[in-house]
Amino acid sequence: MPKRAKKPPEDRVERMLVEYREKLPVYENFAKACKELIERLLTAKGVRVHSVTCRAKTLDSLKGKLAREEKQCEALDEVADLAGIRIITYFSDDVDSIGRMIEREFTVISDRSTDKREALDPDRFGYLSVHYVCRVPRRRTRLLEYAGYSGYVCEIQVRSILQHAWAEIEHDLGYKAEQAIPRQIRRRFSRLAGLLETGDEQFMVIRDELAAYASEVKRDIAQKPREVLLDKVSLATFIAQDTTVQAVDEQLAQAVEAKLIALPDQLTERYAERLRSVGMHTIEDVRAALVQRDSVIVRQYQRRARGKKRETLSRGMSVFQLWQVLLAEKGDPAQIIAAFEKTGVRFSTDPGEIALEIINAVREASAEEARARRKRSDEA
Repeated sequence: MPKRAKKPPEDRVERMLVEYREKLPVYENFAKACKELIERLLTAKGVRVHSVTCRAKTLDSLKGKLAREEKQCEALDEVADLAGIRIITYFSDDVDSIGRMIEREFTVISDRSTDKREALDPDRFGYLSVHYVCRVPRRRTRLLEYAGYSGYVCEIQVRSILQHAWAEIEHDLGYKAEQAIPRQIRRRFSRLAGLLETGDEQFMVIRDELAAYASEVKRDIAQKPREVLLDKVSLATFIAQDTTVQAVDEQLAQAVEAKLIALPDQLTERYAERLRSVGMHTIEDVRAALVQRDSVIVRQYQRRARGKKRETLSRGMSVFQLWQVLLAEKGDPAQIIAAFEKTGVRFSTDPGEIALEIINAVREASAEEARARRKRSDEA
């Protein structure tokens, strides 16, 4: 029986392009659905990543891929990356943990998936990601949300942010193969790849050391607060566990009928900077100043907030008010204005009026607290 003649390449390419043109909207929706699923999975597992992006392959890109001799696909479903997802992590060890998640949550086609890190010879330069070719598992295609994607394939790439930087710059330079790079430049490429790999490793070391420091700070604040320097991590821990902070925060929230919410990460750093600017250097400095002025902090805030309401108030507002009280005790409006401007506090009205309002509120609150103390002493 004579062998069937193969269709000319141009016929094969045109047939697949026509089919893909019809299915392109489905692949676009498929890529988006996979992206949203991955984002939900990452959120549920508490994994922070730099980005998750998706795309469906363009017709021009598919045409170029099919025309290349090494890509002799005969059917559209043989093309792995018509729907593509890219996950960029902050740390290189997250690439593997996310890979394990993908293997659990998707049906991975192992003989079409590649860990391009392992494909690289140790004595050659390069910085590559992990590619998973996947289908949505049957248990999900039974759901209405994924019912239309049974049998569809997507490619999920996972790489660290430094791996991504290498790939993007390498692509922009236009030299993806080592043989294409002039000999005199290859050594520089290799050295740069080594630096990026070292950078990935050092970022993980720093992350782990910060986590260890945060754990140690909890103990040190309880046992030796005079030795705990004031910084973002130590202040966040102090705000979270100190009973005086919690009590003052509650009273401040009651004054404006607000709900207390978690302190945003960026505010913690600003609060630490502001407290250092008024002479607070250790957690013990902050604790002692807060205990000494807790009633004044609450009273001056109640005076200034009278008649006002807020929906929410961040935990740690007590230390922000402590900073203002310490400034006000110096009695110089210009100093308050300068301190506010230096630390990025914005004024809703005239800065001079606000500064005087703070100073007067603190003076009146201090006098009121002094009278209350004398009364308690007399009664005792």
